[in-house]
Amino acid sequence: MKGLVNKKRLSRCALYGGSFDPVHHAHLRVARYALEQAQLDRVVFVPAAQSPLKAHAPLTDAAVRVQMLSVALRGEAHFELDESEIERGGLSYTIDTVRHFSAGHPDTELYWIVGADQFEQLDRWYQIEELAERVTFLVLARPGSHSGASSLIPHLRYQMIKAPLMSDSSSEIRVRCREGRSLQGLVPSAVQAFIFEQELYSNLQ
Repeated sequence: MKGLVNKKRLSRCALYGGSFDPVHHAHLRVARYALEQAQLDRVVFVPAAQSPLKAHAPLTDAAVRVQMLSVALRGEAHFELDESEIERGGLSYTIDTVRHFSAGHPDTELYWIVGADQFEQLDRWYQIEELAERVTFLVLARPGSHSGASSLIPHLRYQMIKAPLMSDSSSEIRVRCREGRSLQGLVPSAVQAFIFEQELYSNLQ
């Protein structure tokens, strides 16, 4: 028909922020579920320098967390690593990361992966109204979770990502390291080897 243009579909990319201290299997599974259910082209892992909503800085040096992620993402064709928050330093505000990524990838449709607990606190996020206009949130569904205050945010777009309940947590893994227990099944084998070689988390109180 006259006047219609055959537009190429925009690249669809989800940014996945977090401390990743350490990265574990549940992180990777969430990314895979998001990739499939939102029909993404790629997921970019963005390790934070310091989350504004967390009282404590990551326990592990930024360079080490980046190394662990690099090891975990080897061979993952649709997963990438972005170090912009680490390089920027200070508090890692999501809006700054999204602006930075959008400037370098203007033809990309952006998504942001969050857990249900974070989604319920979106009204506390820095410059959330601009952020809501720039990204679609991919929310990891949890039993009993709800939109909460986020339902009041103008222009908010989100998609729930269905996934089985996963109990893996970075804090549990750090405890197991301190106690000298195996991490089998919790982290990729290459990440487990890296953690033990570097003696990470073994001296935590």
